[in-house]
Amino acid sequence: MQAIHNKYLGFLILLVLIILPDLGFARPRTVLKTADSLFAIARYQEAYSLYKKSFNDSEKNNESLILKLAFLSERANNYTDCLYYLNKLALIKPSRKLFEKMAKLADEHNLTGYAFDDYNYFIIFYRRYGAYIPILLLALGIYIVWIMILKVRRREAILRIHKVSIVGYLLVILGVVNIPSFYKTGIIINENTFLRDEPSSASSVVDRIGKGHKIIVVGSQDHWDRVLWDNRIVYVRNSDLLPI
Repeated sequence: MQAIHNKYLGFLILLVLIILPDLGFARPRTVLKTADSLFAIARYQEAYSLYKKSFNDSEKNNESLILKLAFLSERANNYTDCLYYLNKLALIKPSRKLFEKMAKLADEHNLTGYAFDDYNYFIIFYRRYGAYIPILLLALGIYIVWIMILKVRRREAILRIHKVSIVGYLLVILGVVNIPSFYKTGIIINENTFLRDEPSSASSVVDRIGKGHKIIVVGSQDHWDRVLWDNRIVYVRNSDLLPI
């Protein structure tokens, strides 16, 4: 009798372990469905609140959710949040139209950091074809190494320029693979944000800017982010910057 009891107890524990993760996953989905229902009947403010609650790590690549958050933010004239979500969407599915939309919205509010430049072109290209670039570079690298091996077997001299070219090639691979991941940006979220010369509240103020500006983050120190502003390195408090 005790054996049967232990058998069913073990089965019950196993069942709970299987069901609980599903329940935890289903809860955000239920919130999303409720938000979608509110959105459909034009109860936008309530829908927006629920959509924001649902925007977490598990939903960070949900294009539909991000688009709705951007739409509702713009509708509420919350251009800072709108630009934030559009930037998030650009990380998933970059397009010329999307970057132009951000640039137009930024121009309307006199914001910097959203110009559609050569780097944006590179990001679009890299995110669309990035999976193939390392393969092509690897194939080219194998070809170069094979040529070098043939030269050694034939006892032919390897010119210095060829050796330098190999080193340069390896640096290019390192840059192409890693630069997009190192490139970080953030959006100023508070009005009257001070940019300082050093990571200290006692440091001199370089500039004072409003919310919505997009800046490049090059590092951090304590409660400060090291950012690039007007072609110089300055510091801004973490609490004033929303990482993209």
